[in-house]
Amino acid sequence: MIGGPLLLIAAPLVAAVITFPLRRFVSLTALIAALVPLAAAVWALQAPFDEPQAILGRTIALDNGDRIGIAYLFIVSAAIAVGVWRSSPGWSYYPIVLVILGVLAAAFIIRPPPNEVYPSFIYSALFMTIASALAVFPLQGGKPGVAGSVLRFITLTTLALPALLMADWTLGQFIQSPDSSEIAQASIALVALGFALLLAVAPFHTWLPAVSSEAPPLSTAFVLNVLLGAGWILLLDVLNGNRLISGSPDTPALLRGAGLLMAALGGLLAWAQRDFGRLLGYGALADMGVSLFAIGIGSTAGLAAAFVGVIGRSIGTGLMCMGMALARERHGDDSFTTLRGSVWHLPWASLAIVVGGLSLAGFPPLAGFAGRWGIVQEAIAVDPRAAVALLASGVSVALGVLRGLREMLYAPLAVDGLPPHERRSEVILIAAALALCLFVGLFPGALAPFVREFVAAYAFVGGSR
Repeated sequence: MIGGPLLLIAAPLVAAVITFPLRRFVSLTALIAALVPLAAAVWALQAPFDEPQAILGRTIALDNGDRIGIAYLFIVSAAIAVGVWRSSPGWSYYPIVLVILGVLAAAFIIRPPPNEVYPSFIYSALFMTIASALAVFPLQGGKPGVAGSVLRFITLTTLALPALLMADWTLGQFIQSPDSSEIAQASIALVALGFALLLAVAPFHTWLPAVSSEAPPLSTAFVLNVLLGAGWILLLDVLNGNRLISGSPDTPALLRGAGLLMAALGGLLAWAQRDFGRLLGYGALADMGVSLFAIGIGSTAGLAAAFVGVIGRSIGTGLMCMGMALARERHGDDSFTTLRGSVWHLPWASLAIVVGGLSLAGFPPLAGFAGRWGIVQEAIAVDPRAAVALLASGVSVALGVLRGLREMLYAPLAVDGLPPHERRSEVILIAAALALCLFVGLFPGALAPFVREFVAAYAFVGGSR
């Protein structure tokens, strides 16, 4: 069924063309931007895709791991589109985001002609770079002051492209010289550099707290969960398709080391922040590090826990960003000082910020807990000290959130006129997100069928420890 994979590319692109002339009708464009990706996600999960086929010399294929990954990206995008509806998006938000989804789908569906040794990821790297460049528009949100942090984001993510292209080339050279240890080491180093840039691995993480502090919060949620989520799935595809890389004893050590560094650095800096924007950036850095460490464990249970953690992170960051969007709209920023006493006049926004932040920290019984706890259990068998560090990272992020909560619980500062209030539609959206966060935290088994199918698609991981 060639039309199946191609439909996942075409549907969001067609929706982008439709929403552009309707951009003044925000409710209608939000509805289209939510329903089209949601319908495409259902199609990706249920449609029976045939064997890979060729169109115009290009291979069109979609395996189980990418199928579920694309469905995840589309569902998260649909949820964010609904949240953006009540946060005064710029005219370009919905069309650009839909184009980005089509480009990301192409990154996993359109492939170069296959060879006998390894599947090339050159097209995936190109499409990922295009998607990152397009993300500049929703991140800037029509605010010139955001240009500095967005420029840092696009610079670092774009630099991943030459590294990944060179890695693809050296892997091609390895076909001619399969006994060359120099080529093998160069390939692993280039892949590591490319994904370190693409996934904001320290020290290439500096755009994370800057963007999360300055860009529109829900645009930040889109980048953290959709763009970086796509990069995470691409990393798994590269590991799964290149035994030279995944079979090297250096690769698990690199993944665990990078993940531990991200978790430790994010946790160390998160608790000391004085605004929720930067706290979100460092909390996301720490949580992404935990997931990267889980991949380096090399077990099916570790990968399953990492995928559950990615889902939990999308819920936690989305909820936190919804609250931050309302706080910034009412008060201008989300610093602890500005939000002093906000619990009393913005209770739902304050609750969204705190619950989302605690979920990001892996606090029970919220959505982020199941994945974090599963990864810690797997880490104990590999390195008990690392498991303690991963736990401490989550505790540090939680302490930062609680410091902000303490300010929000104080008596509100005197203001002229009536205090800002929350609209009914905003309360309903936040309440629905809170219910989802609690449901996933209490019943993570509901995700089991999708998690099992996703993990089964990646043969490079070993058995459960």
